[in-house]
Amino acid sequence: MSFKMKWGLGAIAAATLFAVPALAQDDYIPDDDITPEESIYDAGRGERGGGGLFNDLNVAVSGGLNTYTGDIGDNTTAGGFLGVQANSRPLPLLGVELGYEGARNAFEDIDGGLWRHNVGALAKVGPELLANGSLRPFVGAGFGVSLLNPSEDGELFFENDVVTEVPLAAGVDYKFGGVTAGARATYRLVGGEDLGLAQDGNIVNFGIQLGGAF
Repeated sequence: MSFKMKWGLGAIAAATLFAVPALAQDDYIPDDDITPEESIYDAGRGERGGGGLFNDLNVAVSGGLNTYTGDIGDNTTAGGFLGVQANSRPLPLLGVELGYEGARNAFEDIDGGLWRHNVGALAKVGPELLANGSLRPFVGAGFGVSLLNPSEDGELFFENDVVTEVPLAAGVDYKFGGVTAGARATYRLVGGEDLGLAQDGNIVNFGIQLGGAF
């Protein structure tokens, strides 16, 4: 299967992630013992409804700037990325994120670009600030797998490769009502590169997110 010039994998991954909230829904049986104060607490924080891993569940789309370091960076220009993420906060200080990210960086001296399709997980640690914990600064680390795929003239000089990634992120999320927004910077340690002329390089990206809470 060719991955050149396609976001097909991204569409599949996005559809899967958007299905997560539906799978996570439980029939909610009202509890007559819940006080009005507890009901307000539930609506603002989502910590009673759902429970466990699906606390405070939201799905977001993301986009921003993507660039490589090392030999790969020497052969490519800065590019862009798009992604979709499903986020949950199972513990007050701990968030968990699953996501897909697709990026393209054009080659410096030849036609074509280096496409990247990534799936990964990120654990985020940080406090909940302001009313109802709406402001959430965080640092995070995780693991992912990417396909690096050169297109057009890049196929003559570079090879496809499947690589592992260790993302290290820092950012802030903000929740207002049912809407979530955020910004982050991520440095991705990449292992196993075998692209031929471009032998090594990590990934740096800066992006924003916008989504909805469930």
